[in-house]
Amino acid sequence: MLRFFLISSFFSFALFSHNPWDLKITERIVNRKHISHIILETRPDHYRITLLVSDRFPYNYKSKSYPLYLKIENEKIAITTAKELDQYLDRGFELSLHLKGSEIISFTYHDPN
Repeated sequence: MLRFFLISSFFSFALFSHNPWDLKITERIVNRKHISHIILETRPDHYRITLLVSDRFPYNYKSKSYPLYLKIENEKIAITTAKELDQYLDRGFELSLHLKGSEIISFTYHDPN
């Protein structure tokens, strides 16, 4: 019985690498299932990479989408960052977003290893 408990507790911790309940209110962990679109926008003084994010529900018709954006000054950097984000998320990895309202202050790639 003890062996079963130890094995099951090990696998439960391995399956959930990041507990969303332990995050601060200004942090968010997302993957490709949460992000439906990555959009490049131009503003008069900067560029934006906008992520259309939706919370997952058992039935997707109840989910609500909302934008989170990252301010970038240079067009070339914005394009390369958007491509990197898209490729990273397409590989199935997670991304940690640090937010101030709907603005992404910084983001961190989660290393799968």
